[in-house]
Order: sequence, then C-alpha cells, then structure tokens
Amino acid sequence: MSHTRIILIVVTFVICYSLRGNIENHKSCANRGFITANKYILHYKRLSSFNYLHKGTQVNNDHKGNGWEEMYFRSIKINNKFVNFIVSTELEPVNPSEGFGNYGGHNLFDDDSTTAWVEGAKGQGMGEYVIFKTDEYYPESIRINSGYQKSKRLFKMNSRPKTLHMSLYAGFHLEGDDTELASLYRIMHIAGPEVIELDDRMGSQSFEIPFNPEKVNQLKDSLVTVFNKDFREEIEQRKRMCPTCDLIPMFSFFIKLEINDIYEGSEWDDNCISEISCTSKPFSTTREAISIDEKIVNVYEDEDPDSGLIYFDTDRRKRMLLIDIEILDEYRFIEDNQHLSITLMDVSPDKEWAQVDLMIYTEGMDRIEEYSILYNVRMLRRVDNSILDLKYGMFGFVEDNGKIWLDTIDGLVDLNEIREEMNNE
Repeated sequence: MSHTRIILIVVTFVICYSLRGNIENHKSCANRGFITANKYILHYKRLSSFNYLHKGTQVNNDHKGNGWEEMYFRSIKINNKFVNFIVSTELEPVNPSEGFGNYGGHNLFDDDSTTAWVEGAKGQGMGEYVIFKTDEYYPESIRINSGYQKSKRLFKMNSRPKTLHMSLYAGFHLEGDDTELASLYRIMHIAGPEVIELDDRMGSQSFEIPFNPEKVNQLKDSLVTVFNKDFREEIEQRKRMCPTCDLIPMFSFFIKLEINDIYEGSEWDDNCISEISCTSKPFSTTREAISIDEKIVNVYEDEDPDSGLIYFDTDRRKRMLLIDIEILDEYRFIEDNQHLSITLMDVSPDKEWAQVDLMIYTEGMDRIEEYSILYNVRMLRRVDNSILDLKYGMFGFVEDNGKIWLDTIDGLVDLNEIREEMNNE
C-alpha cells in the first residue's frame, strides 16, 4: 500500500467519524467505500460477486478473481495474542483512537465471561454480526458463551441469541496493510451460512464447525494461486517500491456469526454474547509436493516451542506445514510415561532439505534418547529408513563445488541420489 493511500484512508476515517452524529452523513461515508456501525467506521470494498460454496456442494475452482472484499479489522493484543475482528454495531461505542468501549467486540476474546459484546442496533439485534480471524488452519470447533454472563440476573434481563448463522471466509494479508487501529484483509466467503442452535443457559456451549474440512482445504490451496494472480500487479508494484519487504500473502480463516433468532430479555432488547473461541489443527492428509517453479524461501519452527510444528514459506505462500509431531509414527507409539519433542537442527542452503532431531524423554530415567530424521521439504516427505538407515550421526548440510551434501558419521551423502530414490518409491 502506498503512503498516499494510507494517508487517504486515515483522512477519510477522521472525516467520517467527525460526521457521526448525522445518519445521512453515515450513509454518505458508506457510499464512498466505508461501512459505519454506531460510530465505528471500517474500510470495506466489495470487488465483485461470487458463487459461494455451501455445505455439500462441489468446490468451485473457476474463481476468475471473483468475490474478494477488502475489510479493515480491529487489531489488538489480548492475553499475549493478537485478535482481529469486526462487529456490526455495539452499545455505547467510543472513538476507536481513544480505546474500546465497555461493550465492544474485544470482550468476546478476553477469556472473561463477565464481559460481553452488546450490539447497539434498535430492536432485538437480529441481523447483527461479528466477523473474526481464527488462523491458517481449518477451525474444528467453536465455543460460545451466550448472553451477558456477568450474573444470572443480567443474563435474564438482556436478550441473547437463540440461533446464529455461521459462515466461513478465507482471507489474505500483505505486509504493510496495517494502521495503529486495524489491519486490512482481502477476504472471500467460501462456505455457509449454517444454523447454530444455542440453549438458553449460562456457561459455554461447544459446536463442531459444520463445513466439509477436506473441501475447504482444497479450496484454500486454490485460493492462494488465485489471490497471487488477482493481486499480481499490486504485489509487483510494492516489490519495486520496497525490494526487502516480505510480500508473501499471509492466509487466515475467518468466521462470521450473525444473530438470526433470540431469547428475549426480561428488561432490555440488547443482544449479548460473552465469549467466543475456536480450536483448529493442521489438516493431516496426503499433500501434493511443491511444484518445481515455486521457490522455497524459509523453513522454521512454530513460535511456540512446545507445539511440535515446523513450517516453511515459499515465494507464493506462507506457513505451509512440513511437520506435525502428532502425525509422526514415534508419537503414536510413545508410552504414557514418555514425552516426545522435535527440534529443527539444520536446513540445507537451498531450503530443499531439513534435518530434524527427535528427543524421547522417559519419566524416572536419567537419559534422553535423541536421533535425527531427514525431510525433503519440496516433497513434504520424510526420508524412509530403507533409503537412509542412519538415525545417529547426522551433522547437517555442507555445500561443496556447487553441490549440497548431508554430513554424516559415515561421510558425505549425495542428496541428489536420495531424492532420486524417493522419486522411485
């Protein structure tokens, strides 16, 4: 994004906010490409229509650039993690530059059921919604604390959702598309809506995400290619302006929850939700190798050293899963008193190979078993013992005369030969 564009967005934001007292002025702001929601102003640009994917339908791989929407999501750090969200309205909103109101959307993600998002529209809140970012993996389940759960009395006095419409979106973020208040994502609606029925009670209620994960993940992979094609000119322009910037699109899933039906409050129409949280997991299935024209640029461990996840980036995609500790054979066969951990020990200079060390600790014993395994990153495959039977004595990678070798206790191993044997398996 150019500096001029950022300035124009900020200026328009300030102008629209200054007109917040007049509903006609809100409409004029929306006509200039902005949505307003009770003093909250969010950049929104509908690029074109899209034939949405619903549950049970075939994946539409012929996107032709349709369906992208540009939206600025509020971005804040809560409990040491960043949260991105939009709410349609809220009760008693404040100027975003001055912080957050008492009933804002941030309350949905603070792990505190005594706070709540309270919508601010007239009536019972039907049609009001929240859209929030999960992460790059398909969300398996969602937990919702419906109503204002600060007390039983407040729970009954305020309205709360009876049914919610759930939709799933795919979104991409580019480095630099951020302000102090928000982050820009290009998102596309890919599944839903499906109906979630809530009991009229306090506490949390859990639901499986009601979409087909295999179809969604297939669509995710195709959307990476579509996004890079649709925004190629913009990305190339940014690269010319900033050659050192990381402009690989960052993928995330988004969930939209829209209030469809309600349990009426005994005193107030305001509709409330106290908490929302999702769980997700890397999609473990047979994965296609990375094409030869896609350059691998980085291999790295997850920010959480205990997650047991190793990723890689290409010049087209970010945070591609290479290893998940839970799908390793070693993880399936460890005993109850054993603990497995993995460490990325070395990556070849061309980023095509990774040496990973496995450590198995047994409670009550003084030693830890440690050995190495070898991965071909492009193939997304572990080198089988039938090809390289060497658990102990890997010392990383060396480059000699333009060729990359694996250094071992038995000497240098030709990785080209290893790759050829893997291709012949």
